Amino acid sequence: MLLSVTNVILVYYLFSSISLCYSEKTLNLLENVSIPAVITFGDSYLDQGNNNYIDTIVKANFHPYGKDFVDGKPTGRFTDGKSLADFFARSSPNAVPDYLSSSAGR
Repeated sequence: MLLSVTNVILVYYLFSSISLCYSEKTLNLLENVSIPAVITFGDSYLDQGNNNYIDTIVKANFHPYGKDFVDGKPTGRFTDGKSLADFFARSSPNAVPDYLSSSAGR
């Protein structure tokens, strides 16, 4: 019984993975429609560099962080390039700003 349940779960994940690989489709918006915000909740995979605005000893505003990002400048993100939120919002010409920055447009 346990083997058959394991096989069912394995087959489910296999077909789910295959269907995700072939289901990528872009969203075509009308010219006058825009997406005003991308709201993400998560951990360091979605971190947008808020630690530059928090009083902490742990910083990421030095190299190698940001070496593969725009202009190769450290941004306070614990990554050397774009985060997952940037890939979700890839149709936008700009990267997702960090919430605490003055450029966030609150």
